Amino acid sequence: MPFNLNIDLRQLNTFLTVADTGSFSRASEKLFVAQPALSRQIRMLEEALNVEVFVRHGRGVVLTAAGELLYERARTLLQSLERTQADVTAVAGEVTGQVVLGLLPTVTHGFSGTIVEQYRKRFPQVHLAVKSAMSGTLQQMVMQHRVNLAITYNHSNHKNLRYRPLIEERLYLISPTNTKVSNRSEITLDEVLDLPMVMPEEKHGLRVAMEKEAAERKKTLKLALEVSAWPMLTDMVRRGLGYTILSSAAVHDMTQRKEVVAIPITAPEIKRTLSIVTPTDLPASVATTKLAEIIMQQVAEQVEAGTWKGKLLFNPKEISQSARETGEVGEVLE
Repeated sequence: MPFNLNIDLRQLNTFLTVADTGSFSRASEKLFVAQPALSRQIRMLEEALNVEVFVRHGRGVVLTAAGELLYERARTLLQSLERTQADVTAVAGEVTGQVVLGLLPTVTHGFSGTIVEQYRKRFPQVHLAVKSAMSGTLQQMVMQHRVNLAITYNHSNHKNLRYRPLIEERLYLISPTNTKVSNRSEITLDEVLDLPMVMPEEKHGLRVAMEKEAAERKKTLKLALEVSAWPMLTDMVRRGLGYTILSSAAVHDMTQRKEVVAIPITAPEIKRTLSIVTPTDLPASVATTKLAEIIMQQVAEQVEAGTWKGKLLFNPKEISQSARETGEVGEVLE
């Protein structure tokens, strides 16, 4: 089927760069293209589309309504072309392209570090970037295609997000050593709610969940400190300034060093599900699929070793033997 296109990829790339920088001069510096040539590319693009895509002002440019529509379509198109190029190259055995991984601050450093290390070792030609944010922010970034794959809590059931459950993990009271409860083998939720807590800010999923549990028991969360920066939260507990609630995996290294104590919460147990999140409106690239395989492999290995206490929510056999050994593509994101 023939296409009669009056615009080319260079024009679209120039347009996106100008839009992202908000200035022809800054875009010129970024692209190493003389400003008159860059301006000519945008003029040709506007003539081909018969619309203005920018409004010029003294401080730079802003997108018109038509420009905003073109920006979203052009960004998606170029991302799709980039993935296509990388996937076609992968058929010949070399995985290329780029992947942006979104991680929670409370995902253990050992876990995330091992993922990055193994991925870089297996696929050195892929440019891997890692961003850290809370669950809600990460899911928004996935929907906006600023992150290719994220590991998050708190399913939003958004139509543009696909969730692949990894593990249902139990939450523990994280206590300083040598407190009135630090030698306990378990502790009830009612007892936990009577303790001074070190918690993240109000919009954090864990804080919301604990506020809800307290309200259902006609109690209020006793807040000793509000700490949004990780790992400062656990450091405050280590210093004896209060207690917090996390998975045992989040403080595994600290409990091994006997800096804090993790006590199972009972009556009731509190659990949450960790999932891989990807966009539904874009197919996963080969590079993204391989990253998902490594994540699943690491979760399975840590649960099997007892480092991560929880219920595995996928069958480890779903990770193909070739993926375990050489990183070949599997259908883990379907």
